[in-house]
Amino acid sequence: MSRFDISRLRKEKGMSQSELAQQLQMTQSFLSAIENGKSPLPIEKEERLCEIFGLTNLNDYVVDKRQGSDPTMAEMTDSDLFNQLLSRFHKQAHSAESEHHHHDHHHRIEELEERVERLFCRNDELMKRNAGLAEDNDRLRREIDGYRAEIDSLRKENHMLRCGQKD
Repeated sequence: MSRFDISRLRKEKGMSQSELAQQLQMTQSFLSAIENGKSPLPIEKEERLCEIFGLTNLNDYVVDKRQGSDPTMAEMTDSDLFNQLLSRFHKQAHSAESEHHHHDHHHRIEELEERVERLFCRNDELMKRNAGLAEDNDRLRREIDGYRAEIDSLRKENHMLRCGQKD
């Protein structure tokens, strides 16, 4: 399974990770996970990357994980694991099943692929929602910090008034 070297692309174009994450409408941490091969790049984000950088495809930025040593389970993305599972399922179906069941497993694979695609879409929706909540959280933290500063100022003013009354 291959992935894209988004970090190299981004750096060649002079863009920071946070700038690209914002343009892709995802959190910087999710983009970091994608760049480090810990999360797969959603297909619609691949298309958006091409739009952002004016490319027709990302072929020049493909990194094949199989080059060198095989990845450990920890290095594999969910997409890699799913594709391996489908491949094994397909091989087993071909070696052990009759022609009738052979067609059944193709239908089952298609169903599984559709379910996984829906899960990836749902994950993207949740990531967008999470990014929005993170922005709301940051805004609220700034607002709270402002209130705390105002409270501290009022406490100091109150203290000064009390000290002035004692004199």
